[in-house]
Amino acid sequence: MMEKMERMEMEAMWGYVAANAGADTLKLMLKSEPDLPFDKRFAVMQIECRKKAKNKIPELLANDRFLFPKAISAEQCTHQQVAQFHASLFLSTDSVLDMTMGLGVDSYYISRRVASLKAIELDEEIAAAGAHNYAFTVVNADSVAWLTQTDERFDAVFIDPARRGDGGARLYGLADCAPDVLSILPTIKAHAKRLYIKASPMIDVTQSMRDLAPHLTDVWAVSVKNECKELFFEVDFGVECADVHLHALNFEAGGTQEFVVDSAALAVEGCYGSPSAGQYLYEPNASVMKIGAFAALTRQFPIQQIAKNSHLYYSDDFVQDFPGRKFVIDSIIPFSGKEAKTVGKQHKQLNIATRNFRLSPDELKKRLKVRDGGDCYLFATTLANGEQVLLLTRKADK
Repeated sequence: MMEKMERMEMEAMWGYVAANAGADTLKLMLKSEPDLPFDKRFAVMQIECRKKAKNKIPELLANDRFLFPKAISAEQCTHQQVAQFHASLFLSTDSVLDMTMGLGVDSYYISRRVASLKAIELDEEIAAAGAHNYAFTVVNADSVAWLTQTDERFDAVFIDPARRGDGGARLYGLADCAPDVLSILPTIKAHAKRLYIKASPMIDVTQSMRDLAPHLTDVWAVSVKNECKELFFEVDFGVECADVHLHALNFEAGGTQEFVVDSAALAVEGCYGSPSAGQYLYEPNASVMKIGAFAALTRQFPIQQIAKNSHLYYSDDFVQDFPGRKFVIDSIIPFSGKEAKTVGKQHKQLNIATRNFRLSPDELKKRLKVRDGGDCYLFATTLANGEQVLLLTRKADK
């Protein structure tokens, strides 16, 4: 689209975007403006995208000429904080090839850390927007074909394969993504020392670790506000690793929760027990859940696991740096007892979560006849002895 627009048209469009930044875009589209010297639909798309992405990429949007090539770009772009984390891994790197640029948020932050970055993008419109938005080199090409034909070498390759298949189906293996990273590993190895793969959080971690062995060194599960956004893999073709470092990162407004464990620790048996009222309850964040480091938590923190599949923990003393949410247990109610029937009468509102329990949160909410909300948090779970219980808790103040 932008290649078809003259400079004066572009400037007129940017003025329109700025003047209507806070407008209702639906009403704006319905408004009759027949004499605009640019494509109104494209301009309104810029306004809508800036609204959607304002909290994800505020630094890039400080540039009032930042161009979105397509509406979906604002939805799929990397969160700024996550992109900055990616870039931090390239500190000792001179040259990088990004094989799947997209909107280019990752490329932008990596380019600020390295001497040179080249980004490849298959889509012509997206590549043109990237060339407009950034100072690094953008190539419009099939990245696999381009890499096969070039003689260039890089310190590192960054790749973010497509996360959904035909019809929007979710993908669970790296081999199912496009491009198929596993099939082109030899080609990448011939052109780079290291490979960084950004993948869907739906990807199977265990299988991916097998697929990328023996050169896989690190895996990160990355969350923002306790929502797992991605898995990130580092492959170093110059080493062979028997043990992989697993990182669980959760970016919160108040700071970053981080938990690191070696893959060998995943085989450790947990320490189970039954909690009591007055003790503290812990719920691991989404990244910890994703890497499956459940028993390993009991080795790094003075806590016990409620049961193997419940993924809830408790302790006598408060553990400030636990990577997840923290609560105080007010009472423990057997789900099979008469007391369970009174919970809904005593609490009209509850924040309900179920862990290793026969009912879903919605089913339990319906059974108890309560609404969402309030200051009380109810965890329905199964103890190591098979007993199902309701843990009534409140957030720990410490």
